[in-house]
Amino acid sequence: MRDALEQSALFAGLNETGLADLRAIARPFAIARGDTLFRQGDPPTGLFVLDRGSLEIATRMPGDEDARVSRIVPGEVVGEFALLDPGPRSARVAAVEAAAGLFLPARSFIAMLEEGRAGAVAAIDRLRTLVAQRTRATLDRLARNPHVQPSELRAPPDVFPTNLVQLEPETLRGLPRFANFDDGDVAAMLASGTGESPNRGARLDTDGVWLVVRGAVRSSFERSGGHEQIMVHGPGEWAGLVAAIDGGAQPLTLSAAEDSVLLRVPGERFARWRTDPARFAQTVMAGVDRQLVRDQRRANRHLGRAIALERFNARAGAA
Repeated sequence: MRDALEQSALFAGLNETGLADLRAIARPFAIARGDTLFRQGDPPTGLFVLDRGSLEIATRMPGDEDARVSRIVPGEVVGEFALLDPGPRSARVAAVEAAAGLFLPARSFIAMLEEGRAGAVAAIDRLRTLVAQRTRATLDRLARNPHVQPSELRAPPDVFPTNLVQLEPETLRGLPRFANFDDGDVAAMLASGTGESPNRGARLDTDGVWLVVRGAVRSSFERSGGHEQIMVHGPGEWAGLVAAIDGGAQPLTLSAAEDSVLLRVPGERFARWRTDPARFAQTVMAGVDRQLVRDQRRANRHLGRAIALERFNARAGAA
């Protein structure tokens, strides 16, 4: 009989070595209907693979109300952020009906990843894709929401010529995320892309991903009257990750929020890093993983504000 890992859409198709790696650290969990699996703000202990029952994800909105984010059914996972980022839980998960499955502890999984074990390397990339898909779903929901805060609107970006620049190793090491890179790592990083210096308001290309070295990159939706700002990426952060990871179209317009210096990494180079077990590639991707989680949290917060505004408008209209 297939176990919860094999029945999970996330892990189905892993070879037997990969599945064996994950089974070695997995342990069963069970939760009664109405009980809470974890709360927003809890430590990130690990990932849950649901085998039976159903779970609901909810996040707090302004006004301390809950917004239902999604429903988790058998074959799906929840708590995946724990394997990608050490930050606290970003949502509450409770059982809609009695649920059970397997639990993968974060510490054990990360230890396997650092060893370059096949199961962990393959699983972490599937998790990246899952988070990117969930972020896209949140952004799609935001795009359909007509309630926009005027304070979130910005002037539309324009198409300006981009200046090429030569990035120096010291510039990269000035970013905390790369401060511990050795000379070889820094050289490999700089050789992986092209240094570019867009002016404020310049629209960025949709191919590849962008590392912000100086300045900031804005991600926004086109709206009537301007562009709705969803998030801003500062020095050391990546922009354009969702499309680069899930393979879909870029869901947001990327533009320079101020005069900036960026490292543009082509999509094919970025794709090779994702499944390369070498230390350099996995170190770079660890930063990408944290960025993915941060972007999902930003999108969820923005959605929470949009839902709160929608509810406020509905109440005001009914008064």
